[in-house]
Amino acid sequence: MTAFLRSSLFRLRGLAALGLLAVATLLAGCAAPIASDLTVFHEWPAQAPRTYRFAATETQLDSLEHATYRQQMRAELARIGFTETAQAPRFEVRFETAVQPRHERRLEYTQPYYVQPWFWWGTWGRHGGVSIAAPFPGYGGYAVERDIAWYEYRLSVNFRDLAAGGRKVYEATVVTSGGAPSIAGAMPYLARALFADFPGLSGVTRRVEVPREAIAPPADGAGAAR
Repeated sequence: MTAFLRSSLFRLRGLAALGLLAVATLLAGCAAPIASDLTVFHEWPAQAPRTYRFAATETQLDSLEHATYRQQMRAELARIGFTETAQAPRFEVRFETAVQPRHERRLEYTQPYYVQPWFWWGTWGRHGGVSIAAPFPGYGGYAVERDIAWYEYRLSVNFRDLAAGGRKVYEATVVTSGGAPSIAGAMPYLARALFADFPGLSGVTRRVEVPREAIAPPADGAGAAR
């Protein structure tokens, strides 16, 4: 009996050590970049001057939220060489945001005497924890059902060439996910990812990663990444 207790304590100490190692790994990933999926289609006119004006619906013009996002989009467009002007701009730019709740049920099978880190990716990097189990000797594994809920954030933009009768020449959508019901915290990263390597390859979906430190937090700290 004493030998059994010693053996059990040894196993539990080992499990605890592995659990701490997994937690340390999880914490080390907190500074992971924000990853998004970017899809682009375009017929970009070569040598076109990069001047533009925003276009918005009445509802968008009456929204303080949309006005904030326009400022963020304006800054990203300036970063890639665009100038906003009311005097004969070459392009008209429209953008929209969307948030879609997502839910998934997962059935996972465990093994006796195990340490199981579990992770999933969201807007703010990796999420997860550590499951530790030591069932009664002689018993096998068991099933664990988990409910996982998150939100999908989507930012879409299109450019129309005013010199070509308003023909659409560029459209792109960038998508990521996170745990908050609002897109506000993810929006600066989505706007940066949206114009990565502009105009880029047409008809391609690719992964874009934006380092957290690339986006300056608001002066009062509101909306900072967690």
